[in-house]
Amino acid sequence: MRCFTPVLLTVATLGLTAVTVAAAGPVRVETGLSWHDNVTNAERPEDLLPALQWHARLDAGIARNLPDGHRIRGAAGLRIETWPRFEGLDFVSPALSAAWEFKPGLGPNRPVVAAEVEGEWRVAREHDRGGLGGAVGLSVRQRLGTAWLLSVGHEWRRFSASGHAFDRTGREWSARAEWALNDRWMLAAEVHGRFGDVVSYSRPPRADLEAIGKPITLVDTFEQGVPWIVYYFGARTRRGAVEVQRTLGRSGVALRHELRYTLHVGPGYRNQLTMLRFVTSF
Repeated sequence: MRCFTPVLLTVATLGLTAVTVAAAGPVRVETGLSWHDNVTNAERPEDLLPALQWHARLDAGIARNLPDGHRIRGAAGLRIETWPRFEGLDFVSPALSAAWEFKPGLGPNRPVVAAEVEGEWRVAREHDRGGLGGAVGLSVRQRLGTAWLLSVGHEWRRFSASGHAFDRTGREWSARAEWALNDRWMLAAEVHGRFGDVVSYSRPPRADLEAIGKPITLVDTFEQGVPWIVYYFGARTRRGAVEVQRTLGRSGVALRHELRYTLHVGPGYRNQLTMLRFVTSF
């Protein structure tokens, strides 16, 4: 596993350089720290493990305005995640995306309809967690005056992992409301609903989970002395989040807290995530 670190840094450096050099439009850089209270997606207190995660993302793209309110965009991006406590979860992922937008009429308060496709290649420290993924999404944005921005969307996402236990297929709807207090401060609230595949980790033996889920494989990711079992479920996840943002010129800082409830044929589990994020563009 240790040999992944130089590979990760090499791939990330090459990707960042290529994206930046190729960019014909603005470049967006995001980095942040997140605290997860339940990385293992466990429902038993003795199986619940917290961890800190660092992420970085770089996106560069081009956009063209077309007649009659149409607009197209294309972008290349690179995402990195590292987990200091559980480095087996580390990965780097280059991605490509394209989008079409339509705004019927002029003025800031006209709705914007968008469709987007995305593809990614994930290189993971644990080989089975890597693979190819893609998504298709539809969304509508609507401004209400100068202070409010509302958006709703629906997304279909598929990730084909090298190891079957980490495959993901799901669909998710979302709604977000943003309230600009002034030109520097903004508050936001989100709700999401997802139906699709999830995995839960547990220390063996778990006859109750084996009776309702699929014990796919064993992993040493959590370095607890004994391998943990990965269980595969179809589930519904509901999550909500609140966020506050502070604008600093072309940059911004955001603090976000998210709560998730996942229900499947067993007892299900809960996750809490707190993130501090910095974003800038140039």
